[in-house]
Amino acid sequence: MPQAVTAETMKFHGWDGIRLSNGIIDAVCVPEIGGRLMQFSLGTHDYLFMNPELLGVRFTFEELAGDGELINWKNYGGAKTWPAPQGWDGDGQWPGPPDPVLDSGRYDVQTSDASVLMISPPDERSGLRIRRQLTLRPGSSRLQLRLFFENVLNRPIRWSIWDVAQMACVTADGALNDDCWLYIPTDPARDHPYEIMFGADNPQYQLDAASGLLAVQYQGIVGKIGVHSPAGWIAFADRQAGYVLCMQFPYEPAAEYPDNGATVECWTEAPGAPSPIPIRSPGYILEAEILSPLHRLRPLEIKLQQLTWSAAACPAPIVDVVDVGCVHQPLSIDLSGGQARISGVFGCFLAGRAEIECLDEAGQILSGIDLGPVSPLRALYVDAWAEIPDGARLMRLRIVDADGADAGTLASKMLNG
Repeated sequence: MPQAVTAETMKFHGWDGIRLSNGIIDAVCVPEIGGRLMQFSLGTHDYLFMNPELLGVRFTFEELAGDGELINWKNYGGAKTWPAPQGWDGDGQWPGPPDPVLDSGRYDVQTSDASVLMISPPDERSGLRIRRQLTLRPGSSRLQLRLFFENVLNRPIRWSIWDVAQMACVTADGALNDDCWLYIPTDPARDHPYEIMFGADNPQYQLDAASGLLAVQYQGIVGKIGVHSPAGWIAFADRQAGYVLCMQFPYEPAAEYPDNGATVECWTEAPGAPSPIPIRSPGYILEAEILSPLHRLRPLEIKLQQLTWSAAACPAPIVDVVDVGCVHQPLSIDLSGGQARISGVFGCFLAGRAEIECLDEAGQILSGIDLGPVSPLRALYVDAWAEIPDGARLMRLRIVDADGADAGTLASKMLNG
């Protein structure tokens, strides 16, 4: 049986924290510094950047507000939720960070066995109260994030829900890790697959023209891009360590998104790296950012954005993400007579078993092969032979959870003939 989820209050580097854990994933929330998810770990592998100079440090409201300049922002790290678009031209733009309320204010907290809800103070500047609810399930590496914006003013406001995660790109000895990547599917209908928002076009941005997959290789260069990505997923990979973190989000084709239609943005920085504006980078950081459509909120109205984070041991690049896992090498079937060699490489988001099944045109299962146990803690390498029964038209790789229930299809492929 999977280990139950626990929500444990704890001291986290001197802060008051809450740790969600299920024996596979640890997610540590620190409500007092902006309702942050400060660390997300698969086994012993930590994904998020934490500023070593600010661990456990508390500031007054005035110190957090500072002079409003980015160079004086108290950047704790972790993952947080902001309003977008960002800007300093007037109403309708969020002039942060720094922001002593939404970014780094003290959030209220409510916990249950499997969930943490963090609630911001009301912010007069943006008109928002933010709620961040994080939920973990037994036997899974999937963390559900439910992000709420509430209008606390007596007039309409308009914002996008912008979730920002600072991924650590550092080696075990503290050096820059240039084998960290962010994979973003682009929109084939757009003339330009991505837009430079800050800095210049640089060798970090690598597009596979055939697949439309944009790979951002972290090289410690300051820059930012926006991508109109309709696929509903992005994947961060530390290829040196062999771990990935996939983020899934809903995509609304008819909706208006901020920043010229960006659903995903990526910011990179490093200590001492040249920058067009003054910044003080606390470390080797790649930001994976997801934006909702622009919402018009009436007084007291609430809007929701749902995200799912899923972690796995898996080689990269990642070419697809589904609810039960991610794909490094797609399912391949080589037919020879009445047999097929089946191969592929995947990451799994839950503990259970993998099965290969042959189905007919009506979707009836004709035969199956048990591939054995799977876990988020190890990659799934498929290399098997199977007899192909008469009438088989589809082969699928599915995951069965620890209770024996069908969790979903990881990959499928039509058979010839």
